[in-house]
Amino acid sequence: MFPAVSPKKTSERKIQLHKEAQAYKKTIDGQVNDLKSEAARIGTTALIVGTALAGVYVIFSLFTSDSKKKKTVQVVENTNLPVVVKKEKNKESWLVSSIKSYMIAFVMAVAKDKIMEALSILKENNDPKSTK
Repeated sequence: MFPAVSPKKTSERKIQLHKEAQAYKKTIDGQVNDLKSEAARIGTTALIVGTALAGVYVIFSLFTSDSKKKKTVQVVENTNLPVVVKKEKNKESWLVSSIKSYMIAFVMAVAKDKIMEALSILKENNDPKSTK
């Protein structure tokens, strides 16, 4: 009925299949480790770039304020009374505002340099022509 297969051939085939399975497993594990390291590197770079952008945004929002302040108008029911208008003083001098703008420009330039450096590192690492 069924062809008789010798146990020796079966055990040899099992050993061969086991070796092939180990080779495939080693290859897959190597690929998974490569993907993990790439994901960690890209995540770290994204974290650095995101932190730099968030820092620039926070610094920029701290140094810039809404220069157009809303004027409140009080409605006077009795028109016979004199209306008193209070003039709001500008709290910052031109010197302080110019120093703030120079500081913002400097911080943004440093952040731009850091982002460009991170992008060049990413490009260098992902370049297929580079040898590792």
